[in-house]
Amino acid sequence: MSWLHPAILYGLALAAIPVILHLLLRQKPKQLLFPALRLIQQRQRQNVRRMRIRHLLLLLLRVAVIAALVLAMARPSVPAANYSLSLREILTLLAIVGLAIGAYYGMAARWRASALPSHELTSRKLRLRTGSIVAAVLLTLLAVVWPYQRRIAADLKSPRPASDITLPVAAVFLFDTSLSMGYQQAGKTRLDVAREIALAHLSDLPTGSRAAIGDVGSDHPLLFQSTLSGAESQLKSRELRPLRLPLNDRIRAALRLQEDDRQRTLSEQGALPDDQRTDRFLRRIYVFTDLAASAWRLGGTSRLAADLERLQAVNVFLIDVGEINPPNTALTDAKAVRPRVTIGGHVAVTAELLRTGEAANDIAVELLLDDGTDRLIKFDQQAAAVADGIPQRVEFKPQPITSGPIVHGEVRLISSDPLPFDDVRYFTVATRPPIRVLTISPTDDEALEWNTALEVAGYQTAVHRPGDLSRLSLVEYDVICLINVPQLESRYWNELGQYVSRGGGLAVILGSHTIEASNYRAEEPQAFLPGAPDVHTAPGVKFLRVTSPDHPIMRGLANEDLIGLLESADVERFWRVHPSDSAAVLAEYTDAEHTPALLERTHGRGRVLMFTTAVDIKDAWWSQWNILPNPSGPVFTFLAFVDEIARRLAQDSDVQLTYAVGEQPVLKLDVADEERTFLLQQPGFRQSRLTLPAGETLLTVPDVSELGHYDLKRSDGSPASVSGFSVNPPRGESDLTRITSEDLDHILGEQRYQVARSIGELQEQINMADLGKELFPWILAAVVLIFVAEHFMANWFYDDEPGTAPGPATWVAPPLEPASRSLAATT
Repeated sequence: MSWLHPAILYGLALAAIPVILHLLLRQKPKQLLFPALRLIQQRQRQNVRRMRIRHLLLLLLRVAVIAALVLAMARPSVPAANYSLSLREILTLLAIVGLAIGAYYGMAARWRASALPSHELTSRKLRLRTGSIVAAVLLTLLAVVWPYQRRIAADLKSPRPASDITLPVAAVFLFDTSLSMGYQQAGKTRLDVAREIALAHLSDLPTGSRAAIGDVGSDHPLLFQSTLSGAESQLKSRELRPLRLPLNDRIRAALRLQEDDRQRTLSEQGALPDDQRTDRFLRRIYVFTDLAASAWRLGGTSRLAADLERLQAVNVFLIDVGEINPPNTALTDAKAVRPRVTIGGHVAVTAELLRTGEAANDIAVELLLDDGTDRLIKFDQQAAAVADGIPQRVEFKPQPITSGPIVHGEVRLISSDPLPFDDVRYFTVATRPPIRVLTISPTDDEALEWNTALEVAGYQTAVHRPGDLSRLSLVEYDVICLINVPQLESRYWNELGQYVSRGGGLAVILGSHTIEASNYRAEEPQAFLPGAPDVHTAPGVKFLRVTSPDHPIMRGLANEDLIGLLESADVERFWRVHPSDSAAVLAEYTDAEHTPALLERTHGRGRVLMFTTAVDIKDAWWSQWNILPNPSGPVFTFLAFVDEIARRLAQDSDVQLTYAVGEQPVLKLDVADEERTFLLQQPGFRQSRLTLPAGETLLTVPDVSELGHYDLKRSDGSPASVSGFSVNPPRGESDLTRITSEDLDHILGEQRYQVARSIGELQEQINMADLGKELFPWILAAVVLIFVAEHFMANWFYDDEPGTAPGPATWVAPPLEPASRSLAATT
């Protein structure tokens, strides 16, 4: 324990004054003669004992009043710790008090029912009351006080060293500038409130103090400003930005800054021995946050807590500016189902709504698309009933796309709420000419169902025989399909391999017994094929089973709820194949050998897919290989299956044009023989220059943090966009769930941080961290209680016991004035 004014403790000598007055002014009782009555003598002995106890209690109360006042003025403090009783200790204390009271009144009621004499009942009640109090005190000491002192003993025995409050402060102000801090209440964002508290506290720092300013929106190094006015300017410039680094990392960076600065300060005192060197600053880290869990890295190791435990000289203060239960309606997702569509085709857009802290209600959202003039036009509006905490999917009507090659769009809430950033989501769609598909098959019938499915989906198809490969230009096609081709010459296999290596897509369908397996197992085709066929099976019903549900083809089917239908289709015949080492098996059959059904292999910049059963309807029903293309079978599943395979081979499923902050956009461009320079137009009318080396097709866009639409244009001034994309905030930033005290204890360590919600609470927490926990208010409360007890004892000093009347030969002296009269008893 430490004292702010230890000299005042000499005033404890004044506590002897009541004792001196008691001894000097004590009156002697008058001697009166009475008849030798036994009852009166017994009553006299009881009165003497009772009055002695009351004398002592009143004396102790008066001594305690003076001692408590002296202690309060000395302002004692104890090390900062959790001195409150735990739930178990509170319940134990209440149980002891209840047990003592119940025992007293229970025994008293029993004695009253036994018709004891009045004086005997009074005597018993006095002894019972004393015993109950003593027993309750002993039980409290054993069951409450003993565990309590063991719990706080560590903090009392090894307290942190008291700080010299006259020293200047080396302060680091860290701001949670994540988008959740834009929540508005009473016309102010949470960042506005944090800024006001920080400015008020910065102006109160002692002369000679230094400050560093940082936030979670950038990874810029933390540096102490040369002046507090410079720190004030930095503080005022904090703006809302998507989360870039969690608060854990920024607090660790602040600790490293404090540790390095302290080492430098101590090293400057080189003339002094190490044990005599002292820091010239009080070191503090202020974290201004709404305590949203999304701004922290939860779980994992507690390296930050270990650093704080090692650097005891640094105090951490969390300034909580958040709302306790903030209501919010958020658009957590918006995307085009297919980010690349054919010019003249339709785009389907979906969105996701999430409502928290509010009752279920209908929410209206609108879809806006670029009409080709860089203006966003409203195309559709939908409403959805959204319950609290349950995400709700919204689907817009498919909209025609007539412009390109880049079309930006937005989904917006029609109504506003306190958190504006998640009321809108951005997305981008690319357009392209129809995908050109070349089908090579022995007959038109074997390609009929396959090509029909492609044409329904909007692909441009062409059918040729294997012998036509010598006069075809393969580069004119985006996808080539080999359906039931018995065999090819080595030169054609080499041409197909080169075609795939340059970025083309090849589908190989094994759906006929006429296929020469040895031809497919030759060296040339095996250089790029995902599997080597062996034999085809005899008739027998089997089914497909998806083995890679996260593959783009399977995700596309899952979005349409078609995986179950695909897996329930009967398969009578298929080819057994041995997958190559670099092949991925996307689906297999339910036979004992788990024979691969759909395989994929990447070769160069392209890829090859192999399907080991038929995609056509055979002439006779007994020669059917499966029911997939059959009109009586899962026709819609077959159409979607063919569509997803073609999109995968044309690399449409690889296109991503909508990103979240923190993800790095990669744009795929056409190959060129020379180096190219592009201008990236960013939100806020800013632009940057990007260069793509010769022969490269992937352009990586660095450092994307602004929300909105981006356009990539040629540097020659051409107005048309070459490519583009959109950037949204991470969906987690719409989650305003507050971090729990248990998580904070794990991250920062118990008793290693203080939480405040206002400038007044912040100052109280700072005083507690620097001086310890002051006992002044508790001592003043004790003084009030002692005064009340002293007043009660002094004014009701000679009250008779309830239910008794004074005897005929008993006199009662007038009551004493508090703390002034002597004590006297008469008999």
